[in-house]
Amino acid sequence: MKILLTSAAIALLLTVSACAKEYSSSEARADVSKAKAEAAKDVAKAQNKADATMASATEDVNEAQRDAAQAFAGATRDVKVAEADAANKVANQRCESQTGQARTACKNVADTEYAAAKARADAAEAAASQ
Repeated sequence: MKILLTSAAIALLLTVSACAKEYSSSEARADVSKAKAEAAKDVAKAQNKADATMASATEDVNEAQRDAAQAFAGATRDVKVAEADAANKVANQRCESQTGQARTACKNVADTEYAAAKARADAAEAAASQ
């Protein structure tokens, strides 16, 4: 029985000493280097993902700005054309009070001014949409 207890004590002592084994400095340096490399890899991966997300978001914002600029240009054109329509109606009413060649000349001037106003509105829209 004494031998059995002694053997058990020796086995226990060997097991505890194996668990309490200290890292050598070279093992510790290797583990630290490995951990740093893995951490750098994880950070690089996260940075790449963040860069891709930012690039996508920036493109979405740029597209929204282009769409807004085009919508604004179209709305501005619509207002300019409405103003030209109104001015043309008034001009044509003035022409109605005239007779003969004067009426024809007046309507020609009104139509020319109307066409020019529409062309300016179209040109402004095209310039703003670029």
